[in-house]
Amino acid sequence: MSDDKKSPAYNHTEIHHKIEASPKAPGIKAAFRFNHASSPWVRGISSGLSSSLPILIGILFNHLQYGLIASIGGFTYLYTKDEPYAQRGVKLFLALLGITLCFTLGSLFADVSWMKTILFGVIGAVSVYVFGALKIPGPSAMFFVLSFAVSTSIPAPNLQAVFLHAGLVFLGGTLSWCISMSGWLINPRGPETAAVAKAYRQLASFVGSLGTESFHAEQHKTVVELRAAETAMKQAKINRKKSSFAHRLFLLNQKAEGLFIFVMAAANDFNPAVSKKAQAVIETFASEMATLKKHKKIRDVREEIEELSIKEELRTLLLDVNDVLQMKELKETQYIQFSQGSVKTRLKAAFHKRSYVLKNALRYGIIMIIAAAVAYTTNIPRSYWIQLTCAGVMLGATVRATVQRGIQRSVGTILGILIGTGILMLEPTGIVIALIVFVLQSTIEIVIVKNYALGTLFITPNALLIAESGHPDKAISYFTSARVIDIVIGSVIGVVGTVLIFKRASSLRLPYLLGDVIRKEGQFLEMLSTEQDEERIKRERNKLQGELVNLRALYDNVIGEYSKTAVKLEGLWPAVVATQQLGYMLLASFEGYELSETEKRELQETFAQLAAAAEQKRAPKLSSVPTLKHYPIIQGEIVALYESLQVEI
Repeated sequence: MSDDKKSPAYNHTEIHHKIEASPKAPGIKAAFRFNHASSPWVRGISSGLSSSLPILIGILFNHLQYGLIASIGGFTYLYTKDEPYAQRGVKLFLALLGITLCFTLGSLFADVSWMKTILFGVIGAVSVYVFGALKIPGPSAMFFVLSFAVSTSIPAPNLQAVFLHAGLVFLGGTLSWCISMSGWLINPRGPETAAVAKAYRQLASFVGSLGTESFHAEQHKTVVELRAAETAMKQAKINRKKSSFAHRLFLLNQKAEGLFIFVMAAANDFNPAVSKKAQAVIETFASEMATLKKHKKIRDVREEIEELSIKEELRTLLLDVNDVLQMKELKETQYIQFSQGSVKTRLKAAFHKRSYVLKNALRYGIIMIIAAAVAYTTNIPRSYWIQLTCAGVMLGATVRATVQRGIQRSVGTILGILIGTGILMLEPTGIVIALIVFVLQSTIEIVIVKNYALGTLFITPNALLIAESGHPDKAISYFTSARVIDIVIGSVIGVVGTVLIFKRASSLRLPYLLGDVIRKEGQFLEMLSTEQDEERIKRERNKLQGELVNLRALYDNVIGEYSKTAVKLEGLWPAVVATQQLGYMLLASFEGYELSETEKRELQETFAQLAAAAEQKRAPKLSSVPTLKHYPIIQGEIVALYESLQVEI
């Protein structure tokens, strides 16, 4: 911070939230740290069934090889997340088609090394781009690469055999689709209900953080969860006019957005005691929502709310939520909607020369091509394990995460080979193979949330059992040493390639994105004073909200890089926080600002200078910040942003 610069004079309500210390990237020790996540037993068992049932069916029809091929389609289940069933059905079907297509391409070009090399890169790049642009959580390119790789080693003597094998993969994937969608029969609105409950749980944490150093971090997390809940409601494709339960969920989601906006606007007026009381009530709502079912009433907490010493507006909002849970009719209110935009819009938006998603996809594709080229110039049997290892390692979100995954993958996989060796030495046959695959695949999904290295301990023997059971005469004789070499080579290529190609990708982009977001905030503020088209305001609000979330995500990537530039850019942390705070205050504003022409010109110059300062990593050249006498909080946030940029990097 520069000592010789003074903050511009202004008359506003002070902003009292402390800025927490910049988040730090975990060290190498984190690679072996256990997370405190709950074990997903249902997901684990369902995943095990998706992989083992095709094998069991193949055995029952005396075609083990067909069953093993069909089990590749079972990996479709691993793309299951907590999205609504309407969205899940479409996503998993597209994943199934992708896995089947990749398997078919691998069979068709099994003997054409140069084409296989290129296709490894294309499959990896396209998958990473789509998952990144649409922000789809999950294994991304991993199982598309796996299905392509494994199919290159499965003999298909003619075109008829190629399509037979592809059909088996499709059938195996269809079975996993049915398993994933089976929850719809029990609780068809379960995923979106869970998303809304999760948003309330995070909203409670946000309210409890008022006045603390974790305020801005909780603020960011809350917006992310509100986005997820809003998206879940849209993806569910429910008609709330025909479904009282759907209408109930819609209102609960709407009231969550209203609570967030109120807390943002009145944050300075909360004291710790009030915050904790409001937090306890919202946590009660979240707990009750977790078990929300059709026609089920929830515990009435009206008396508890009425006894709270809180602002009347907050009391009204909390009582509204309680009334919705009690299935009382309420009038809808217009609030900001945290939507993500259409699939087409998001795919198009990520395709430009400065796109982080596009660069990440190209990096992934290039390194996969290098890994494939290395694999096919060696004499290692079934060397596609090099590409598989490389594909898994590179799914780390940052350079540090990639290094960690390289370590985890190497250690876990080498130990897994020992388990695989023991299993193959027992020469399992028939139903025993299906049972072992079920146990291993279920265990993977249950333990990988605790630690990735622990998960790879079981991934390797499971994958080897599926891929090598068709070659019992060769598996034990050479797979142990060959797989160790493959894993080491694949990990080294993934880590080194990422460090060389992607070392400063986020660091180079951060100042420009920060400046771009600041500039858009100025434009949005001006638009609120002139624009009459509510639909346009809504679209611009959604765009700005998405950019604010992306800004924080990019900063997290910066601190995960190994570079001097990344270390220096940690000095921009206060500016990132201030930019987000100003942006969220603007997003929560629905009233027209009625700015004069003079105020507009002054604000344009102010935001232009602030954006330029961020991009050029210098202090802004401003003597004052325009006075907004009717909007002192917004003015205060602009001044806070100005002060946060008083740093030379």
